[in-house]
Amino acid sequence: MWGKRIRRRMPWVRMPLRRGTDRVQAWLTFVLVVAMVFAGPLAAWWTARTTYRGAERAGEWERRHHVAVVAVLLEDAVRQGGASDAMPVSSTVRVQGRWTGPDGVERSGAISATEGLRAGSTMPIWVDDHGTVVPPPGRRSATLDAVMAALLALGGLATCLGGVRRIVVWRLDRRRLRSWEAEWLIVGPRWTRR
Repeated sequence: MWGKRIRRRMPWVRMPLRRGTDRVQAWLTFVLVVAMVFAGPLAAWWTARTTYRGAERAGEWERRHHVAVVAVLLEDAVRQGGASDAMPVSSTVRVQGRWTGPDGVERSGAISATEGLRAGSTMPIWVDDHGTVVPPPGRRSATLDAVMAALLALGGLATCLGGVRRIVVWRLDRRRLRSWEAEWLIVGPRWTRR
């Protein structure tokens, strides 16, 4: 049963009631499905590979250019002012600290320290090649990024192909309606007998 239905929908099957616009629509659907089957995996693979390589390069760059150093607090890490009920309380505060950068130059500036630490305490911070404080490296998963990019590529390709099909079918439907209207102008008066 399903085999007959699918076979009838194939564009190369000749049927007496199939119009030219029906054949165009059938061929269009067939070509777009074949394009999705072959181009979809290729687009997903290429996108995943590119994203994975980019994430790996970014992670490698970050590992080479961001270094963990030890900072000495120059003041107590206590919260200034009263805590309000509207804002959530953070466990870190901004205080002055001193550290030696990877270039050997001693630097000082504002760092985020755990609340409650006293002046003279040490804590790890992250700095770049020039000794400037940077956020800690993000937890990246190149594999997860690649999988998400591949899924987005597949979804984008399916959306584009579906959009193309919808536009062409809309145009074909308009053509069919004009054809039916023209034919009804010929046949209609014979049926209504006005």
